[in-house]
Amino acid sequence: MGFLNNTLYIFGQQNCEMKKDFASQIKRPVVIYVTIVLLLVVVFNIFLNDVLHDKVHHTGTELAKEVYELNLDPITSQDIIASIVKSQGFVLDVADLPQNFANFIDVEQEVFSYKTVSLRLFHWPAWLLESHLFILLNLILLATGYWAGRWWRSMAKSTAIKEQPVIKPQASADAQIEPQFKSQKLASPRPLPRQDLNILYGVPTSYNHLFALFFWKTPFPSNLDVDNYFKLVIAKGFGELVNRSVKLLPSGGIAVTLNNIPATELDKYTKRLHQVIYQACLNYRSDLSRADVKIGVCNYRTGADQAVVYQLTKSALAMAKQSAWQHIHRLPFGHTQSSMLADSKEHLFEYIKNKHFMLFFQPLFDLQTGEILQHEALIRIRHKNLGLLAARHFIPHMSSKNDVLFLDKIVITQVKRILSNEAGAITVSINLHAMNWFNDKFWVWFKEHMSDYEGISKLQFELSEDDYLRQHKKLISQFKCLEKLSAGVVIDNVRSAEHLATYAQLNNIRSIKLAYELIHNIDTNAQQQKIVKQIINKGSELSFPVYAVGVETQNELATLKNLGVVAAQGFYFAEPLQKLADITPHS
Repeated sequence: MGFLNNTLYIFGQQNCEMKKDFASQIKRPVVIYVTIVLLLVVVFNIFLNDVLHDKVHHTGTELAKEVYELNLDPITSQDIIASIVKSQGFVLDVADLPQNFANFIDVEQEVFSYKTVSLRLFHWPAWLLESHLFILLNLILLATGYWAGRWWRSMAKSTAIKEQPVIKPQASADAQIEPQFKSQKLASPRPLPRQDLNILYGVPTSYNHLFALFFWKTPFPSNLDVDNYFKLVIAKGFGELVNRSVKLLPSGGIAVTLNNIPATELDKYTKRLHQVIYQACLNYRSDLSRADVKIGVCNYRTGADQAVVYQLTKSALAMAKQSAWQHIHRLPFGHTQSSMLADSKEHLFEYIKNKHFMLFFQPLFDLQTGEILQHEALIRIRHKNLGLLAARHFIPHMSSKNDVLFLDKIVITQVKRILSNEAGAITVSINLHAMNWFNDKFWVWFKEHMSDYEGISKLQFELSEDDYLRQHKKLISQFKCLEKLSAGVVIDNVRSAEHLATYAQLNNIRSIKLAYELIHNIDTNAQQQKIVKQIINKGSELSFPVYAVGVETQNELATLKNLGVVAAQGFYFAEPLQKLADITPHS
């Protein structure tokens, strides 16, 4: 028992010593810095006092010179000399000095001579005579030291944050699998990981994200749940990564996202990803070779354009499929597209002017009958270097009012021409540029070209809920114009049922389109389902059909259908078409 007590006592002593050493290591730099600053202040004050004393001596010599030049006798003209020297802080008799500081500050006396004149003058020390200058310079020195100390501490903290190792906790597979390349869920925000906190402090990070697409020649057995199988495979194969996701694509391929990969280990993780997938395939297809499993990968940083990342990954996969020996191909995300568009923004108008564009039509399907109810017109520019560019990529680079006016004129004219050649009564919705909703020139042109068009009732114009709520009072004449011509209005990007009653003021509201963030992962989010149900119920009261936009999975579609959504559009059904065609879902 005594041995145990001694051991505990020694261990406690060692802990105390370690704590003291640690505290001393922390305090030592501060003590050294304060000591250096104090030494500098002392040296500076000694030097300053010497300089000020020289100044006082020079002033006294000048007074002696003045007495000599005035030919004053030091004995008979004492009153005159006393008044002269008093103006400079000197006195001829010590009794003439104020006695405020006499008890603790010694009065100095000096003899100042100039040629035949010698004056014995009394004065306070130089630092008291020039106290205003003395205090000002000391305050400047102390403020500089204080600022330098704060700067040094901030730099030390930044270095500590940068060099602190990242400890990544393990997490379960079910909690880790979250699909990538979607809008954010309507849920409470998660705290940022350590490496993302570095962004807030301005510390550069060296982490990338990997997005990968896979292809294999031989299909899996029909009774295999491919989606859940590969989610489990990736969770086991990359257990050290907190954030990862797996998604089964409608084409049958697999999309995998691995987050926060060190930049120096991108190739290592890419090869490892191919190996993990290949081994998983062998469990069901033992006849597969490595050449039968292809992988395209794109590495990117936080904030990258997800559409560009997806296109780069598809290109990488295509390159891997074309090669007989290269089964893995990785393309890094670059700002090539953004920089090229920024450099050539003045030329984008020329692409439209020269008709280097295409119109696509996104079909909207009735969820009960499967028939196409209408289409949404989408424009694509044929860029000579970047291929087909969607509107969201090039419109932000078109800031000219005349350019966006010409763009919407072209789209409406093309849609009008196509509808005139169609025998059916298919409806097309168009997204007007926000600037043109308030452009009088556009509405003058619109009235002139649509007043005699018989098929204008087939046209609908989409306006986001946010824009309507902010600007509906300024858009009264525009809404009346559309109503007079029998054109419809669609309220897009609706996030709640709160404002639906205000839309009843418009007689030509045709439908309501749900916001994309309400659609994504609605099959697993009860809050989103509740909001959508409220919108549908309120829409039914007001006779507003509710449509879903951006449906991408079968589970999302089934949930929306059960909630009462009338129709939906998205890549789950079909990609945008070049022609208005009668197609069925999944074609």
